[in-house]
Amino acid sequence: MALLRVVLLGGFEAYLASGVPVRVPTKKAQALLAYLSLRPGHPHPREQLATLYWGDSSDEQARNSLRQTLFILRKAVRGRLDRALRTEADTIALSPAAIDVDVSAFQRLATVATREALEQAVTLYRGDLLEGLCVKTEPFEAWLAPERERLREQMRGVLAKLLDHQSAEEATDLAIQTGWRLLALDPLDEAVHRSLMGLLARKGRRRAALRQYQICIGLLKEELGVEPESETVRLYEEILRQSGSLPAEPLEVRVTPPGREHLLRVVAEQQRKTTALKAENERHRAEYDRRLAVLRNVVRENRRNVGVVREMTLTLLRQPHDPRGLLLPT
Repeated sequence: MALLRVVLLGGFEAYLASGVPVRVPTKKAQALLAYLSLRPGHPHPREQLATLYWGDSSDEQARNSLRQTLFILRKAVRGRLDRALRTEADTIALSPAAIDVDVSAFQRLATVATREALEQAVTLYRGDLLEGLCVKTEPFEAWLAPERERLREQMRGVLAKLLDHQSAEEATDLAIQTGWRLLALDPLDEAVHRSLMGLLARKGRRRAALRQYQICIGLLKEELGVEPESETVRLYEEILRQSGSLPAEPLEVRVTPPGREHLLRVVAEQQRKTTALKAENERHRAEYDRRLAVLRNVVRENRRNVGVVREMTLTLLRQPHDPRGLLLPT
């Protein structure tokens, strides 16, 4: 039986096996436990963990901070972490048998093709990975952004498969809810808009189906500058014929349920910002890794010549200089 249950989708929560909540007092301690939990059994180099959370500190300070944070975690879980944690001189890992993580369960269920498994996966996905957890270190944020996007993309796949199941089994009301949730993740997915139009029409909600078409074409025009696909237009016209009323002119003004248009705009904007942030973080991370490698090489080299470097520095400082800051010959 797992000693600890960790919830990472939609925020951070931790519980003992008894169900008692665990209060992890610092953001970095939460982030460290989350990072180790995502790959249980995998040995993480201490140097890598220190850089991930304390990259702006010296090597010694970063290692000390890592030790202090591990102490905080051990205290928070009341000694149970000692049985779950595998610590070596250079690596740290969590025992897979000692920890239960919602992300692992979600990813496992996402690979199962049954409707029941997919519905369980959807229930587990309460939101983005570590949503609301802010650790202001560049390496950690550079790691977190693509991880969030990877899981969000996996959730899209789960919802798409579940939508197919529910539509085929004529669980129309559930399929409509799944379609809305899919659009909350990707408001520009025209195929999902079409599916919702068909599902709403199947339920006899033709007015809502026509509104869905207006939402779709409005988003495509405003966000992408494109027209809807011919298949979408044909479905719209078919629903109009079923309604017994074909407008003389194409509708131009979108009518959406209260608040829905705003939600889709916000989600679309967040998605664009996430994609841009991911690319920016990857560039920053590559540059950070390059500079860190150079700095460490310089430090290692200079440690052998500390006395020489100190003497050269003192000599330069003792040299006279003119007001422009230029060194003068002695």
